[in-house]
Amino acid sequence: MRGSMFIRLLVAGIFLAVASPVFAQTFNQFLVFGPSLLDSGYFKYSGGDAHFTAARANGGALTPSGGIMNTDILASRFGLTDVSVSAPGGGTNYAVSGARIDGPNPLPNTAGTPSIVQQMANYLASTGGVANSNALYLLSAGSNDVGFARTTYGFQTPAYFAFLADQANTFVNAVARLQSAGARYIVIPKLTGDFLNTSIYNGLSAAGVKFIPADQAAMIAAVKASPARFGFTSVTPGTLPPVLSSPSACRPPAGGYSGYGLYCIQSTTQAPGVAYLGSANALQTSLYSDDLHLSPAGQKIQADYYYSLIVAPSQISFLTENAIQFRHGVTGGIQEQIDISQRKSAPGFNVWFNGDVSSLKLNNSSTGFPGDPSTPVSGTLGLNYRINNALIGGALTLGTQSPSFSSGGGFTEDEIALSVYGATRTGQVWANAILTYGWLSYDVNRIVPLGISFESNTGSTRGRNVSFAGLVGYDFVTGSVTHGPVVGVGVQSVGVNAFTESGSFTSLGFSNIGRNAVVSALGYRASMVWGIWKPFAQVTYNHEFDGLDHEVTAILTSMVAPSYSLPMVSLGRDWASTTLGSTVDLGPDLTGLAAFTAQLGQAHTTSYGGRIGVNYAFNAPVSVEH
Repeated sequence: MRGSMFIRLLVAGIFLAVASPVFAQTFNQFLVFGPSLLDSGYFKYSGGDAHFTAARANGGALTPSGGIMNTDILASRFGLTDVSVSAPGGGTNYAVSGARIDGPNPLPNTAGTPSIVQQMANYLASTGGVANSNALYLLSAGSNDVGFARTTYGFQTPAYFAFLADQANTFVNAVARLQSAGARYIVIPKLTGDFLNTSIYNGLSAAGVKFIPADQAAMIAAVKASPARFGFTSVTPGTLPPVLSSPSACRPPAGGYSGYGLYCIQSTTQAPGVAYLGSANALQTSLYSDDLHLSPAGQKIQADYYYSLIVAPSQISFLTENAIQFRHGVTGGIQEQIDISQRKSAPGFNVWFNGDVSSLKLNNSSTGFPGDPSTPVSGTLGLNYRINNALIGGALTLGTQSPSFSSGGGFTEDEIALSVYGATRTGQVWANAILTYGWLSYDVNRIVPLGISFESNTGSTRGRNVSFAGLVGYDFVTGSVTHGPVVGVGVQSVGVNAFTESGSFTSLGFSNIGRNAVVSALGYRASMVWGIWKPFAQVTYNHEFDGLDHEVTAILTSMVAPSYSLPMVSLGRDWASTTLGSTVDLGPDLTGLAAFTAQLGQAHTTSYGGRIGVNYAFNAPVSVEH
């Protein structure tokens, strides 16, 4: 009767686990609003003056960089496309060269092209007013408005500041509408520290708009400080006509105007009315394509920087996730030593040791987000006391692992953990429970690739790893074979203290990180006696009940900017755990242990490992009455 009741509970638990919802996060669209800094080729397909027409006729890319843009590179990182809205069939890059926040385009023959505010309005109109909540948004504003204000009102006059303050407020309101419509992941670079850019950031923060900031000025300064490291022989913006020789990648034509990278053909032979390359490899050896815009090599550095800001919170969330995965193996080893210790019926002590080594690879479920392979190693020393059908004990675990980020760098995680545990058996029913507190320490080196170079960001922090694991089972005995169902639960809480990286403008600060796990275990186990050997096997179905929608909060260290939050790594919520092994009698009181463990079927997780151990039992002394 008790066995059948246990099986019914097992089936009910499996049904509950399967019926639970699953959380996942990824980007499924790339949307861009802004001026030439983000324009992937608006005038390649529509409008423009004689320079654009000549550039098209001579194979010009008609992008401000004279080639590929940062938007193209960033979109491809996440498996997305970056096509101008003006392309046949349309696209999702609404940026237009020359666009102001809210006013007419100053470029020749571009009347009627949408302002940045209008670009956002056009997008929302096309979707019925609903913004894609799983899209990545990249916005830029202000570069053309500052020049307009200077020319129209004079530099830093009262009218100059009043106009820019009004434009900043207009842009903030438009972004707020975009967020209210559903946009969640919005990157907005701060181009300079001028009045307009600062007003935009302050306004967005005051309006409660959540966005990912980027320090464009710090990026440019870092490249200019070490040009050779990034492969540049020139980091000086180009000159304007009538000067036709320029330190930038493109040479302006006679009669040209500012931003001539937009009508630069990829040829060193001059053609009428278009800009052309100063050398065959100029787009890779010059930081600027013209007097304003970065070259394709500069665009890649820009895209790499944006990418690092987007994926950094997910990378750092591996600090908690690896700690959770690491504890699973240690807990299983303690449970195996409990089984060995309970074989002795007489009161007494057992001292034991386990050595574990595993292969753990975590792959982020979101396309484009880096993964995290590692090799956890641990040793656990335990001591317990048996009396009647009960057992109590404690254990000390020392463990380490050094996961590497697939995009570069990684971290070292060391843990010292103390466990107390107990077990009991009544007839064919048995149960055990383990409570563990671990002290974590981390050394992090998050490497950010930037073009052909990279930046190293280092930091150290500490944390805690608290867990409880309980397992209950029922044994059937058939000859030399013992088998039966098992049900259990694991509750875990991992916390990592806030820390700040150092190293470069790509360094970030991270707030406290917390991750809880509630995992069920429903399965079956069996063992048999075969001489001095006792092979055993256990298979359980596991389900994660805790919500996986946690976030990690980061903040820039290169300038004052609001913090931003992005989802933690999301792994599979259902998997099978299997253990195959055997104990061997090495003497009357000495038992050896060897086991192989693996997690099967957990999405984005590969975990398997081996364990060896020994257990020595000595009975309590028996008093003799005289």
